[in-house]
Amino acid sequence: MTVAILFFSGTGITANFATEIAKGFQNQNYVVDLIRIKSGLQVDLKKYDIIGIGSPTYSFRAPRLVTRILHHQDFQKKPFFLFCTSGGMPGNTLWNLYKSVKPTGGYCLGFIDGIGITNLRSWMPKLSSPKPKFWGLNRGDCEQAQQFGNIIMDRLEKINSMNSFSINKKWIPNFQIATSIWSIFFTWRWEMALTVGFKLVDKSKCTMCGLCATVICPSGTITLTSSKLPKFNEWKCVGCNGCVNLCPVSAIWSIRSKNHHPYDLYNKSIIIFEKYKKRS
Repeated sequence: MTVAILFFSGTGITANFATEIAKGFQNQNYVVDLIRIKSGLQVDLKKYDIIGIGSPTYSFRAPRLVTRILHHQDFQKKPFFLFCTSGGMPGNTLWNLYKSVKPTGGYCLGFIDGIGITNLRSWMPKLSSPKPKFWGLNRGDCEQAQQFGNIIMDRLEKINSMNSFSINKKWIPNFQIATSIWSIFFTWRWEMALTVGFKLVDKSKCTMCGLCATVICPSGTITLTSSKLPKFNEWKCVGCNGCVNLCPVSAIWSIRSKNHHPYDLYNKSIIIFEKYKKRS
């Protein structure tokens, strides 16, 4: 049995949650491939038996970049499950993912969400204050994520043992009208401009490693100049906060984030994951 887990993540929270879900399948000796959703993604899903799809919550919904990318994928009528991370209010995130996958996907086997502290750098403590020892996913959510694989496999077995299967509506996320209206008027781009601001580069710190453009940014927002300095297209930015948080030398900043600790608790979930993938 092979499982593909597709996830969108800027600073590593959702990537870490995807890894915990993967452990649940790996403990049953299933082969799991973790695939990060990025701008321009095209992946052949024919070889997989089950597909997982996850993203963070942006303004009570899935990032529009994610749903656009998913609409262009062929999920081969394979059974799928959904997951998301949020600060406690996922809104329509899971529903957005479901609607994006369903046209070419098979049965929805369920969903799970993880709760963690926001990754906005402007909300982190100032540099003059101690850095938090732990700001991340709840430990209980991580434990449930590992158990989630058992639930999914039990449901898949039930489906395969029936000649006909009636979709269990409890396995499909609900649509929330109120949060949908909110998301129309309060877009993540507007919130990002307010909470993060336009991004700048401290040339005295920048080592011109290029990680921000080649590894960290999932939306194709950052390009490198002829002198290897990052250049930002703010209109393409989805506000994932990856660059301001995961730059190894904190060279990328904004007015709001400059004097605050970076949120780099899960930096290995993005930087090391992507580097390993390029080598393999």
